[in-house]
Amino acid sequence: MGDAPNWSAAVSISPSPVRGISAYRVLPQRVGWSYLLATTLGRLPMSMVPLAILTLATSATGSIAIGGFAAAAAALGEAVGAPASGALADLRGQRGVLLTATVLHVSFLIAFTFGAGVVPDAVTIALAGVAGLTLPQVGALSRARWLAIAPADLDAAFAFEGVIDEMVYIFGPALVGLVAAFISPQAATLLAAALIALFATQFAVHRTHRQVPLRPRRPSTPVPRRPGYGRRRALVAVTFLGMVSMGVFFGGSQTGLAAFAQSAGIPDAGALLYAVMAVGSAVTTVSMVVLPGHIGRWTRWTTAAAGMTLGATCMLLAPSVPWVIGAALLAGAFQGPLLLTIFGVAGSLAEDGRAGALMTLTASGVVVGIGIGAAVAGQLAQASGPSGAFGTVLSASLVLCAIGLSGAVLSRRRQRGLAPEAP
Repeated sequence: MGDAPNWSAAVSISPSPVRGISAYRVLPQRVGWSYLLATTLGRLPMSMVPLAILTLATSATGSIAIGGFAAAAAALGEAVGAPASGALADLRGQRGVLLTATVLHVSFLIAFTFGAGVVPDAVTIALAGVAGLTLPQVGALSRARWLAIAPADLDAAFAFEGVIDEMVYIFGPALVGLVAAFISPQAATLLAAALIALFATQFAVHRTHRQVPLRPRRPSTPVPRRPGYGRRRALVAVTFLGMVSMGVFFGGSQTGLAAFAQSAGIPDAGALLYAVMAVGSAVTTVSMVVLPGHIGRWTRWTTAAAGMTLGATCMLLAPSVPWVIGAALLAGAFQGPLLLTIFGVAGSLAEDGRAGALMTLTASGVVVGIGIGAAVAGQLAQASGPSGAFGTVLSASLVLCAIGLSGAVLSRRRQRGLAPEAP
């Protein structure tokens, strides 16, 4: 994969001989259609639960502040619970951890559904927090499975995962809105619980869980750390920072586009403007499998971050709705490929038996970043209008550019024999 690392204990990744769109045909042969269905619908509630909690808590308590606190508690819970569940899955196996998380999450979500507006507000917020804490991490653990199942087909597998994530974050909130509007907010949370109960369970028990290696038990006597251990940990931290920056980009974009729609006199169109960005992202993510394998990950990272920076600049300067739609399409066209690239870098750093922890930690960075981005952009939009929110988006993309450029420089130095290996 070009400038991928060569860690002796990391997952071995060999480029697939199959390139182009036909590479996707390999995936159902590797895992079966039932797996693809389970991993797709099993993660749909991940985009439904935060909005469903916000909607129900606001409706049941009559307070948008309580709704906001409940949604924030759910996001914070997920940010903490995701890496913890990944580490447990590495130690105990994915099936048991996922099944336990499913039972707990469904129970807490049902309790929240019937308790909101009845129990004290603090209890409502706490129930939202533990619902987020126990949310089954189907998407991240699916990526961990692909590392073990199809290391030669990771471009197609991770591109598939990226497209599914984009589609989930388009249709999940829309489904919550429709069900809450035409039936009730309680029906929306119960629908999310039912999807988790059915498809997260199907994903948990799918035969592929047996192929994921467990983390080796620690020996009784200390073992010297492998060469490059410190550099690897630094790169994991950099990857997490990249994911947080991606989350800030997402949260800032959502807030900025909502603020732009409001200033343009179409306040209900903010979600539609963001959907334009997500559709553009999905299209280019699908197309990532046509890129030549010799184009390294840091080159992809830097190029995609530069494209996002251009798109963010265009959003900042957009004078009208058609212009902001074009800018959102441009930014979205690069955000999906960069998200895919960051997961690829994280996957290349995953050691045997530790992929679950690394993938869930990486994914939790997005959750943290979205919260930060939405909060900061909201304050700036309140003070300066849409341009303030889009300034947050531009700042996040510049940070991503800086990370990509630093990685590319280190990679070139490594190739010349002047520095240790880096991805």
